[in-house]
Amino acid sequence: MVTPKYNITKLEHMSDVLKAVSHPLRIAIVDLLIQAEELTVTEIHNKLNISQPEASRQLAILKNANLIECRKEANTRFYSLVDKSISKLLHCVENCTV
Repeated sequence: MVTPKYNITKLEHMSDVLKAVSHPLRIAIVDLLIQAEELTVTEIHNKLNISQPEASRQLAILKNANLIECRKEANTRFYSLVDKSISKLLHCVENCTV
């Protein structure tokens, strides 16, 4: 008999992660943070050529999914990945064949 590998809590977490990275800009932000370790919202919006409010909106979604964290220094917020293993997911998706 086959039994489910994951409990409902784990499934919900996995779903939340996939939803959080299901947008091209969020994938690009995660990719930047994999490469740079830590970036400000200004650096992110400049590198992706998007508005600051749009960068902030996408960062908030990633933060709510606990994929990134934010540290504040004076008036500047620095964003970084909580866990770099998210790069394995991006690599897997990049190399998927349909």
